[in-house]
Amino acid sequence: MAHRFLLGKLVPFLCAMLSGVLTSCTLVGPATVNSGRLAYNESIVETNNQQLLLLVLRNRYGERGNLLALNSVTANVSVTTKVSTQLGFGDSGDYLGNLVPFGAGVVYEENPTIFYSPVGGEKYANRLMSPLSLRELMLFASNLTDPARVYFTFVSRINDIHNPGFLYDSQLVDPRFSRLIELFSKLDKAQRLHWTNNSQNSDRYSIVIDHYWPDYSADVAEIYKLLDLSAPETFSSRIEIPVSLGPDNPVEGGVSISTRSIYRLLDILSAAIDVPEQDQVNRKALSYPPPGLVGQKLRVRRASVAPETASTAVQYRDAWYYIDDTNQNTKLFFRLVTTLMSVSIADSTSSAAAPLLTVPVSN
Repeated sequence: MAHRFLLGKLVPFLCAMLSGVLTSCTLVGPATVNSGRLAYNESIVETNNQQLLLLVLRNRYGERGNLLALNSVTANVSVTTKVSTQLGFGDSGDYLGNLVPFGAGVVYEENPTIFYSPVGGEKYANRLMSPLSLRELMLFASNLTDPARVYFTFVSRINDIHNPGFLYDSQLVDPRFSRLIELFSKLDKAQRLHWTNNSQNSDRYSIVIDHYWPDYSADVAEIYKLLDLSAPETFSSRIEIPVSLGPDNPVEGGVSISTRSIYRLLDILSAAIDVPEQDQVNRKALSYPPPGLVGQKLRVRRASVAPETASTAVQYRDAWYYIDDTNQNTKLFFRLVTTLMSVSIADSTSSAAAPLLTVPVSN
């Protein structure tokens, strides 16, 4: 009778306990999103930056680098609940104090499956080595707080004003380029200079300067002079300067802009790596001419131990290479390149039938 009475008391208690455990399990889903999403996102961003920095390092040492695109992550989450009780029969002296009356537990398990695909092929190579489009230049210059950095990074020439990535044969920096970009940036920040796209011809772009008179009239006149353009006889409230891509596609009365390729940007960053002097002497590492305007402000540092103040760091050839967290010029340059690379990778892998590498992860 005592055991029957005990069971009668236990059953409602166990049911209540099980109900509580199952109710708590309904919170596992939101909790998984709260913790897992940010963790996956942080890991993906960090490894994307690391593999791009490693690609640049391999390029400096004349080695072939490669990238893996992360196509998707599928995380399977399982939750198992367990409720138990231990009852004794017979003389209580035989089991008293040795049994656990009630037991409950939850087992949480996450088994992600990660899909990768190697990045390569003709489409990717063409995208990497082709000049950036005017659309890309317009979008970046129109959206960044400081458009000057976009022009210095993307543009290699405006009309006959050059902005070389490297200074060959004692070549000097042309001060006209810096002055022109300074004026562009000044008018842009004053909301007087804008990029526009021809609604009837999507390949046609223009630089529009409006509402500039009289505060910025001298700046506009200087822009015309630097570009070697015939200034209007009378300046109106709105000026539209047509823009074409490359020196072989000039527009009368307009501006011809030559842009760099992503590959060229990677080469400029490779030249900014702080490699050991001995590796350059014995030609393990490639040598570069003096850098141009954009490369002069870039630096990828080297350390013997893992750096503490790094925005991105990777270990290579018994050393740590990193971008210092306080070096805003290099961080912005790297951000621009990673954005362009992510678009290129997505375009080149979007038509793949299926990922070539699947990695299941289990505990």
